[in-house]
Amino acid sequence: MGFKGLVPADKLAATYNPKTRKLILVAEGEVQKYTYNIQFERLSWMGGLKFSLQGWTGPIGPGTAPYTHEQSFSITLPSKELPSGEVIIVTANYPKGKAVPIHWLGRLGAADEPAPTPLADEEPAPATPVSKDPTSQQNVITNETDMTVLFKLPFDITEAAEVPKFGKVNISFDPQYLTLVDAGIDDKNIVWTFNSLQTGDTQVIVTREGGIAPFHMTKTYDVRIIVLDAAARVDSSEILSFIGFVNTAVNLIKAKDPEAKLYEVQATLPPGIHIPATNPMALSLLKVIFRAGSKGGTWIIRSTGWGTWAQPQFIASSWGGDVIIPWPVKMDIVEAAMLMYKAGHTGPFWNCTLRHPLGPGGKPFDEPYYIFNMVNGTYVFVGVNDKVVTVNKAGQAVLPGSNEA
Repeated sequence: MGFKGLVPADKLAATYNPKTRKLILVAEGEVQKYTYNIQFERLSWMGGLKFSLQGWTGPIGPGTAPYTHEQSFSITLPSKELPSGEVIIVTANYPKGKAVPIHWLGRLGAADEPAPTPLADEEPAPATPVSKDPTSQQNVITNETDMTVLFKLPFDITEAAEVPKFGKVNISFDPQYLTLVDAGIDDKNIVWTFNSLQTGDTQVIVTREGGIAPFHMTKTYDVRIIVLDAAARVDSSEILSFIGFVNTAVNLIKAKDPEAKLYEVQATLPPGIHIPATNPMALSLLKVIFRAGSKGGTWIIRSTGWGTWAQPQFIASSWGGDVIIPWPVKMDIVEAAMLMYKAGHTGPFWNCTLRHPLGPGGKPFDEPYYIFNMVNGTYVFVGVNDKVVTVNKAGQAVLPGSNEA
């Protein structure tokens, strides 16, 4: 599950380019594993420019990881309404805001000056933004709402459209779990319509800001996405697990060919998602391959959603390069990912394959593996039985002959 919240920053910097009219914010620091989609979000504030540094975290992993984030905003400076000397940035370690000076890159019509001052180390203690206006203090009010929705069926989030003068309403969500289908005004309410990309737990966050006496109100919807049609096929405790998902495919093929044996499971991102995954449950599009029974050949079945499947395909030819996987396996994909993270392979990945590579026998060819295709070009192998993590740094999905990670 991804939870949205403030991200800590050890270093902060702000520059302004008057030619392009871009304010550039940069943050560096250490974040809890596994944090992704780090973004600066502008806040309404009558005292000047104010931003918060937010990110999504989940699943929670051991330790931290370094990050650097740079983001630009189209803003015209100088401005009577927006003092251009500094910007206030709210982070996890500066909850009241950190005053960061803005370095100008040059003047309008003049040659650009040298690169901006490097990021400076900040004091660890929180800093209070400088302001003489007692009404500029931000009031944070948080409300939480639980809701359960069905996988691949639209659902609505409804909030009142009324805001004070100069106020606004924003909504944020995790694009790995949800997609925004529509948004509009119904009577005096804003209605956002979402659909889900995978099952699990996520959040939708509505923020209300403004107006002359600024405030910031946050309402969090904790959304649980479930599938019901899998309940009749697998044990209820496995409905939302990777093993339970594959188990539905096993049962469907066994109904057609009781002697079929599992060969391979290919897990990829759903259609339209081009952001690499940090959560293995985001790999919700499955292709499951079986060796057919006494007649020979291959069965292939593909998922159409989490727990739903297209009609199986039969291919007369054999599938090579794999050893039969006794089903069920002892390890779920989530545990495999956690072992990979613990071994130091913490980057995002494009897909994962569960297979038992064909080999001469003995270590390391004596068990199935979860094989993660990492964004950095390496392949990480996690043994289903011995839980040993190995890596092929040559960019090949070939099991290394060593157990060294």
